[in-house]
Amino acid sequence: MHIKSIFKTATAVVAVLSLAGCLGSNSSSTPTSAPSGSTGGSTAGGTTGGGTTGGTTGGGTTGGTTGGGTTGGSTTGGGTTGGTTGGSTSTQAAFDTKSQSYIFLVPTSRPITGTANYTGEISMLTQANAADAAEAVVGNLNMGVNFGSGVTNPVTATAGNFSGNVNGQATTLTGTLSTANAIAGDVNSVTATTNQVGTITGVTATLRGAVSGPGGGLSGDARMILNGNLKEAGGAKISGGHQTTIFPTGGGTSIATGGSLYADKN
Repeated sequence: MHIKSIFKTATAVVAVLSLAGCLGSNSSSTPTSAPSGSTGGSTAGGTTGGGTTGGTTGGGTTGGTTGGGTTGGSTTGGGTTGGTTGGSTSTQAAFDTKSQSYIFLVPTSRPITGTANYTGEISMLTQANAADAAEAVVGNLNMGVNFGSGVTNPVTATAGNFSGNVNGQATTLTGTLSTANAIAGDVNSVTATTNQVGTITGVTATLRGAVSGPGGGLSGDARMILNGNLKEAGGAKISGGHQTTIFPTGGGTSIATGGSLYADKN
């Protein structure tokens, strides 16, 4: 079985899901968070569109409940995120309609301060059959962001409760990915990029965790690097994407995938 990842948005990151065995403009960017690690293959930015990356700093930790987190000048992370209880109710078609509409929202053009929590959804394209656009799983996304200056690991996030279709079969992907599982060197940052439009804000975070699909498919330790750009006044919404690698249980060729995301400020 071969799994490829295809972004359906105009600016989404395109990734290929491969299986082995069972399933094998002129701007100046200023980071608003203090760096604590190297990038995990992402590029610094904060540009508009789904799937562009931003930031270059280390891992992060999640809290257990939704909250405001610490504010500017602090040396600890962003707002705390809630869990991922309750599965996503979106089909891939419904998710696509909403996430694509977020891409074209007006970017937030003024600097953002304080903390904020966001909830939304995240899609992981699997598309074993390139002719079947419904080959994907959709899950819940919770994020907390500290926009203060000098904050280490300003983004906390969880993604889980993925369900949808893999190779034409209804599928639930168990396990939760979280910034709480990040390791040294994982990217976690908030960036502010100044251009002719104003100050564009982007967020980047690395989530890790174990996932498992039916029959061992899509099973293993996963690393997700998600990227989002703030949209509308006050950063009311986030639009973006992710690149995810799954390292299969028992070894074998890693699985490269990706998808889109959107979120609303609580």
